[in-house]
Amino acid sequence: MKRNRSRLALLCVAAALVATGPAAASPDDRDLLYEVHAPLGAEQALFAGGFDVMEHREGDSLFVLGDSATGAALERAGFTAAVDQVLPEPSAGFTAGADTFFGGYHTVDAHRQHLDQVAHDHPDLATVVDYGDSWRKTRNRGGHDLLAICITRKRTGDCALTPDAPKPRFFVMGQLHSRELTTGEVAWRWIDHLVGSTDPEVAALLDTTEFWVVPVANPDGVQNVQQGGDSPVSHRKNGNDTDHQGTTCGTVSHSHHGVDLNRNTGSNWGLQNASDGQCDQTYRGTGPESEPETQALQALWRSLYRDRRAADPAQPAPTDTTGLVLSLHSYGNYVLFPWSGGAPDRRTGNDAPLRDLAQRLAELAGPGWQYGQSGQVLYSASGTTDDWVYDDLGVASFVWEMGPPPEQACGGFFPAHSCQDGFFWPKALPMLLHSARHTAAPYAPVPEPPADCATRIDDTDTPIITRTPPVTVSLTVTGCAGDARSASQVEVHFKNLTGSIITLDLIAPDGTAYRLQHQRVSSLPDPGGSFTVDLSRESRDGTWQLRVHNVIWVGTGDLDRWSLTL
Repeated sequence: MKRNRSRLALLCVAAALVATGPAAASPDDRDLLYEVHAPLGAEQALFAGGFDVMEHREGDSLFVLGDSATGAALERAGFTAAVDQVLPEPSAGFTAGADTFFGGYHTVDAHRQHLDQVAHDHPDLATVVDYGDSWRKTRNRGGHDLLAICITRKRTGDCALTPDAPKPRFFVMGQLHSRELTTGEVAWRWIDHLVGSTDPEVAALLDTTEFWVVPVANPDGVQNVQQGGDSPVSHRKNGNDTDHQGTTCGTVSHSHHGVDLNRNTGSNWGLQNASDGQCDQTYRGTGPESEPETQALQALWRSLYRDRRAADPAQPAPTDTTGLVLSLHSYGNYVLFPWSGGAPDRRTGNDAPLRDLAQRLAELAGPGWQYGQSGQVLYSASGTTDDWVYDDLGVASFVWEMGPPPEQACGGFFPAHSCQDGFFWPKALPMLLHSARHTAAPYAPVPEPPADCATRIDDTDTPIITRTPPVTVSLTVTGCAGDARSASQVEVHFKNLTGSIITLDLIAPDGTAYRLQHQRVSSLPDPGGSFTVDLSRESRDGTWQLRVHNVIWVGTGDLDRWSLTL
């Protein structure tokens, strides 16, 4: 159905363009998004052909950004392609001095001011660190400082640029690919959550963990993106416009100047799906670590993390290795970990704990999310930052591809700004907190649940009387030592409900409430379902409660049964 809706949307856009008269741009003059049949392994010809391949896959389909000539080029390269979307034509440009663009996305300068303001308002928590210069700044052509912020409850030795820090470090980076607007916004909100949350868990984490955030790792590129104003420029790479090949790059998305900073590290550099054509979006640069942004990031990581990499590449980093590095990207639904480059069946020495943590994060993210090495679920990529962090330091590293919900309402590089608070941030926060809990020991073995810790079921019918205080039912768990899982399951089923507006909460033994469902409106007799909840900070044993509130004023019914799998 989604494909049919896309085709219909395309026809509507085309009709609107014709109706507006000669002043409107035709589809031939605008960016088009093609759906391309490219099963895993077959995508290498797309990159070799210089196509702008999106970081998104649906089954055997990848997506390519181009113009009217791109479709014919795809066919010549042996691919079956169809137009999936016509991108909006440019409208209002960027207003100089503005803090936001495209409905509320923050500019490079706004991000800088935000870091300074946070450090000013929270001197006991936050320190801004200038860790280098962008490409343009190194050429005295404007450009930007490369800025990070360290957030922790400060004690002696905290936020120092030394790998022998007293606390483990959780590092989050946004907008390495400048057009991936969601990633910078998630980083912004993560900073605000750390310094402003009243959650006791956040307070405890600030006592024990250093949080490092680089909201904009590619500021020159973001400056290019924001110049489009209400129609952001689809620029992915950094600001390096040096002509190395006697070719002048264009202004369309599939022919931009710059170097792809996620193909420029020395780890697996120049292997799969990294172009040697300087106008291609995956251009790897003239050599490994050729770009100042790459060099500065690597120097920062080396100053923050001890080198725990085993001398033999096949051996794991020690289980007591601390720290976690996360690079945010868009717009797929993936949790990725090394290796991204090399053969897809090549494994790191720490594959099992990386895979386990990735699985738990994908489960927290919800339906449609996959986890694995990039070549297993998306496509291989060489010279990436996640490979470098593990390859050079042995530190756990991940890439999250922040993508749209199943209905596609918030898809693409440029979703409506309302999607940030309404969709992306609520999804990212539990994943970020779960990662923070594992920063001290990401490679520690994960104990299996006790064999006798089976699903607990309460099959007692309980009347749900409307317009009364919520109904609360209990399940007592005993003989199930240890903490619950990050992807615990709650099942709730009703019967005889002719209409309902149901809110569901799970109450842990310590009194912590977990919202399962908020005011679901339903005419079905069973408005319940299955819910995945991160209960990893809760002990299994104890009395758990399900709180049911039906606020509709007509009818009654019963809670049929509910169950817990901890």
